[in-house]
Amino acid sequence: MKKVILGSIMFLSGAISVALVLAGSMANEWTVNGRFSSWWNIQQYGLMPIIYIFCGLAVIGLAIAIWGVLDKKN
Repeated sequence: MKKVILGSIMFLSGAISVALVLAGSMANEWTVNGRFSSWWNIQQYGLMPIIYIFCGLAVIGLAIAIWGVLDKKN
C-alpha cells in the first residue's frame, strides 16, 4: 500500500509540474516570431531538460504505483 501511495504522489507531482511549465511558457508571450507553439517557447527558455525530468518523475511514479498494486502480499 505504501508503494501505491508513493507512486501516485510521484506521478501526480510530475504531471502537475509538466502542466505548469507548459502553461507558464504560454502565459508570458503568445507568439514568438509568429509561432504559437509552447514547445518552441520552452526550447527558447531552455526548459526542455526540466520537462524531461518531470516526465521521468511521472513515469517512475506510475511504475512504482503499478508495482505496488501487482505486488504479492506475504
